[in-house]
Amino acid sequence: MADAVTAKTRNEIHDRVKQLLNAELDGISIRLHLDARVAIAEVNGGNFLDVAQGIERQAQEQLIASRLMEQARRLRAALARVSEGEYGVCSECGAPIPPKRLIAVPDATTCVACQDRLEHTGASVRARASADLDEDDA
Repeated sequence: MADAVTAKTRNEIHDRVKQLLNAELDGISIRLHLDARVAIAEVNGGNFLDVAQGIERQAQEQLIASRLMEQARRLRAALARVSEGEYGVCSECGAPIPPKRLIAVPDATTCVACQDRLEHTGASVRARASADLDEDDA
């Protein structure tokens, strides 16, 4: 009986998580469509400064669109993890990811400790690479 209740609760939680992730994806889709219409309509000649500003605005909008598409990809991956029963489990250490972290970062794949370790490892690798480049320039 307890297993049936636990399974039902788990399924309800997974359904709610799927709803939230899909709502995030819908918001991204709407934003991408709206931003695309604005970008197409705004650069139509004019003086040099107007054209330059239009091009700069388009570049910024492309960057935003790129980031939104990447976020959408991560959210789709999170939906796949929900279906596979792996959502909320750290991909590095296998520990549960705290619910507060998942609320803040719905597409999180690592717990806070592992993410911190990965970021510090990446920072030290970048620092070493930068130091090596500086030595090469000398």
